[in-house]
Amino acid sequence: MFDELQAYVPRSLGGVVDVIAEARTGTGVKRAWIMPNGSVEIAFFLDGAQVDGFYMGDDDPSERGSRSSFSLLFGASTKPQVVITPDTHVMIAMMAPIAARLIFGIPASAIHNRTIEPTMIRGDLGMIEDQLNTLPTFMERAQFLEGYLLRRLRGHSDIPPFISFTHHAQHVLREADPFWMTKTLIGRSGYSAVHMNRLAKEWLGTTLSRYESLFRFRGALVRMQKADVSLAQVATDSGYHDQAHFTHRFKQYSGLTPSEYLQAEKVGIDTLFFEELPEISPFNRAV
Repeated sequence: MFDELQAYVPRSLGGVVDVIAEARTGTGVKRAWIMPNGSVEIAFFLDGAQVDGFYMGDDDPSERGSRSSFSLLFGASTKPQVVITPDTHVMIAMMAPIAARLIFGIPASAIHNRTIEPTMIRGDLGMIEDQLNTLPTFMERAQFLEGYLLRRLRGHSDIPPFISFTHHAQHVLREADPFWMTKTLIGRSGYSAVHMNRLAKEWLGTTLSRYESLFRFRGALVRMQKADVSLAQVATDSGYHDQAHFTHRFKQYSGLTPSEYLQAEKVGIDTLFFEELPEISPFNRAV
């Protein structure tokens, strides 16, 4: 469990970077299983961190051991992230999936559910990591990282055609109507379904229907936090056909059944802790 967790919302990067956070744990091996949320993340492991494993569902087995680099970019996720560490000091920027292209120049589909080493990203992330380690406070580190990401964003010369999609998406999401999100977005954008899905794969990392399915999964996670709600009611309220459909989809995204999720030790709705990690086999099915 995290011994210390701090967060900062970079308002200059609103709509692209959601939060910059820093976490520390004490000694002893922690095995964390982190729920997918569709975000792109960049992680910097700071002085004192020991990392035995930090990977995503589609990373190759050879990439699941100790990391040779302490700066990692995680692609837009629809599968869990796994962390195995005896001692963590990590700084993470959680970003909208469009950040893969807007900030790092990589199509979101190219890193969907994958971890990218810093050598694949233009710019010296090692220098950024070194600078973060010299700054004495969390706020100084967070604002330095905000400035770095803002400079990268301003250096992007393309005006993405995806902007029209995000404009309409914001209205649909505010209306809290996930059940017809794909159809509504296509109708409001004026694009064809084929063109919208091409844009979605470039900027979200996946098709509109799979993104909608992830959105529904995230809604179910929130509903499951209510002490007096049944899983059958969660399934109904989240737009699943029945509880069996809900369980199937939930396991696709989380690697767990809803009951296993509820029984696990956790912080918030996303970070679960296990003595022994669940089987990786659910990752074999694409989401």
